[in-house]
Amino acid sequence: MRGYLIGLLVIAFLVGSLFRATEVTGMRIWNMFATFGIFLFGVVGSLALSRLQQRSGLRSVQEAIKALEPDWVITDWSGQPGGRPDYLLVGPGGLLAICVEHSPRALLGSRTRVRVASAAERARLAADWVREALAVLPAAADLPVVPVLLLARMRALPEYQAEGLPVLNPEGLAEYVGSLAPAPTASRPLCYRVTRCLRAANVPATG
Repeated sequence: MRGYLIGLLVIAFLVGSLFRATEVTGMRIWNMFATFGIFLFGVVGSLALSRLQQRSGLRSVQEAIKALEPDWVITDWSGQPGGRPDYLLVGPGGLLAICVEHSPRALLGSRTRVRVASAAERARLAADWVREALAVLPAAADLPVVPVLLLARMRALPEYQAEGLPVLNPEGLAEYVGSLAPAPTASRPLCYRVTRCLRAANVPATG
């Protein structure tokens, strides 16, 4: 963010200088360059705002997930390649395969729905991988695996919900987790065994 702010300050200074040069010299070419500078200021400002919103959304996701400890064992795979969930939570309610969508709401509602549907499918595939990887651990056969989609930068509207796949904002995660029925076999030792098993599993291919 500091780089964006410095860039904006430099552009603002140059634009002011160019307008001043136009007044002093009477050469309108400086005015043209200053106008281009205003356009460039808008582009850089838009990028800075998008970056700020992305960081804020990511921080909200991390805080919401971190708040579930110590009842839930958390594995952070965000930013790593492969078809694993961004976050794996193992706890009293079973397993949550959480994928995060960082895109903002598009101007067209149809495009937003496509984005959400694509992210939801990614969450389903991540949950499928979790189930397959757990096949080597018979003790975990009865643990439910639920795909979850977190929207970091857009509202989770009712129309985005899908059967068996909750679509949430970070602030709604704790309430959802609290509503889960306890899994009878989800003992603390088993949760740790499941976590170790999945962390050691082969990374699924994507594409």
